Amino acid sequence: MFKPYVTLAVLAVTGVPSVAQFAVPGLVPALMRDPDAIAHGQWWRLVTALVVQDGGVAGTVVNLGFLAVLGHLAERALGPARWLLFYATGALAGETSGYLLGQPGAGNSVALCGLAAALAMSAAGPLERSLAAFYTLLPGAWVLSAVGGAAGVTGADGTLRVVLVAAVAAAGFQLVSRRDRLPSWLPGAVPVAVALTLTLLRDLHGVALLAGVIVGWLARGVSAPAPPRTTSPV
Repeated sequence: MFKPYVTLAVLAVTGVPSVAQFAVPGLVPALMRDPDAIAHGQWWRLVTALVVQDGGVAGTVVNLGFLAVLGHLAERALGPARWLLFYATGALAGETSGYLLGQPGAGNSVALCGLAAALAMSAAGPLERSLAAFYTLLPGAWVLSAVGGAAGVTGADGTLRVVLVAAVAAAGFQLVSRRDRLPSWLPGAVPVAVALTLTLLRDLHGVALLAGVIVGWLARGVSAPAPPRTTSPV
C-alpha cells in the first residue's frame, strides 16, 4: 500500500502551527512574510510564512485540505523528489515575489500553486491533472474578487467572493467529473491562463503558478517513478 510520507511530513509541519495560530494570536505576526522585517535581517520569515495562514478558518481548511489530497496524488504520481521540487519551487517563487512586491502575508498557498501547476503539466493521469487544474483556479477567484473590491464593485468583499468561489467550485467539479471527456490539453491550459492573469495583476500567486508551469513542463520528459508493486497471494 502506498504511503505518502513526504505529504504527511509537510502536512504535520504546516498543520500544527496553522491550527495553533487560532489559540496563539501573536503567532501569525511573528512568522508571517513582512517585507520590512525581512529587509532588516529577518530572512527566515520567507520560510516560516509557509506554516501559518492569513486566510482565517476557511483559508486554513482549504490549504490544509488540498495539501493532504493533492499532495497524496502528486506524491503517488511523481514520487517524493519531484513533489518536494515542485512544492519548493512554488514556495521560493511566491515568497520571493511577495517580498520584492512589498506584499505581507502568510500561507502555503504559493507552494501549493507550484505543486498544482507542475502536476497539471507533467502528470500522466487525468485525475491528478484535473484536480491540480481545479486548485489553480482558486487563487484566481480570490484575487479577482479582491480586485473587484479595490475597483469599487459593490459587495466585492462578500457577495462577489462567494459567487466567484462557487463558480470555481462548479468549474472544478466539471474538470474532475468529466476529465475523461474533456480535451487532454485543458488541465495544462488552465494554470497557464491563471498564472499569466495573476502575474499581470502583480500577485505573488501568479509568479508561483508560472514557476510551477515551467518546472512541470521541463519535467514532462523525465520518466515517472514506477507504481508501487502489489504482491498477489499464492
